Amino acid sequence: MFTVSGITLGVLLYLFTVGLCENVARGSTPPAYEPRLSKSYGTISTSVNGSVLRATVHNPPINIYDHKLSADLASLVNSLKNQTDIKVVILASANPDFWIAHYDLHLLSAQQPPPPPINATEIGLELISITSSIATLPVIFIAEIDGRATGSTDELALYFDIRYAGPGTHLSQIEVGFNLVPGEGGMQYLVKLIGRARALEYILSGRSVDAETAAAIGWVNRAFSSSEQLRHEVDALAHRIASFPGTALAAIKQRINASSNPSAQSIAEDLATFLPLLSRPVAQAALTRYLELSENQKGNEFELAVEDRLDEVNGGTSGFS
Repeated sequence: MFTVSGITLGVLLYLFTVGLCENVARGSTPPAYEPRLSKSYGTISTSVNGSVLRATVHNPPINIYDHKLSADLASLVNSLKNQTDIKVVILASANPDFWIAHYDLHLLSAQQPPPPPINATEIGLELISITSSIATLPVIFIAEIDGRATGSTDELALYFDIRYAGPGTHLSQIEVGFNLVPGEGGMQYLVKLIGRARALEYILSGRSVDAETAAAIGWVNRAFSSSEQLRHEVDALAHRIASFPGTALAAIKQRINASSNPSAQSIAEDLATFLPLLSRPVAQAALTRYLELSENQKGNEFELAVEDRLDEVNGGTSGFS
């Protein structure tokens, strides 16, 4: 999420999250969020076919969720407000190994923060606004996942209305290895999607789930054995949905949100739990260790097997079976 710089920041984020999450719980459109002024970084390419917009993430080397991708994703989401032409949005990846790898750990690190003028707090607030918008805008969002999504980026996927997964999918919440908790609503969504016992199993262990298992337990809607079939089925579903009136689509999403989304209080309390844990030395040391092991988040062998090597983040070397 974002670096803690005192109680004022914690209170600010808590209150901001409560306001946005209340809109998620009600199924209503979030309040206007003033985006940070920035150029387009070109990390997302888009194409439009009828009322369907396909967005593809390309942020080498691992599609990390950094200040560039955050700005471009916020720009995309904001462009969907107050319009009726686009009914369905697909978010896919150009990287065969990573959907969106994970949150840029420099945004969390007190020891290795991002260089100025990058503002970690703004990017954290931006992510909250993005996920709230995805959950509540009268547009149907489909995550076409065929690669890794870990921590905050798995949480991002959980806000999508529909998730289809390909053979390269690995989803996980590895915060426990950093002495943290998922802070962006992932715990609340997973409990509702896969049940209390399975949510505890995966969040407490930090283990990943593949596409077939994710589909079997409800983490994603469906799994496909090839990337080609995944894209074909996502496109077919998107265009079928888009063939129906937008007013009906919006009303259905709003009413299902009203009866199924996690409560505003629960999501806000997760963030309030996350923030003080992030400031502790053990969490900061784990972030530093991860940056070293991953060669500064380069998508090396460590990152491709991180769930099995979480003990190394805390200084161990034995690995998990």
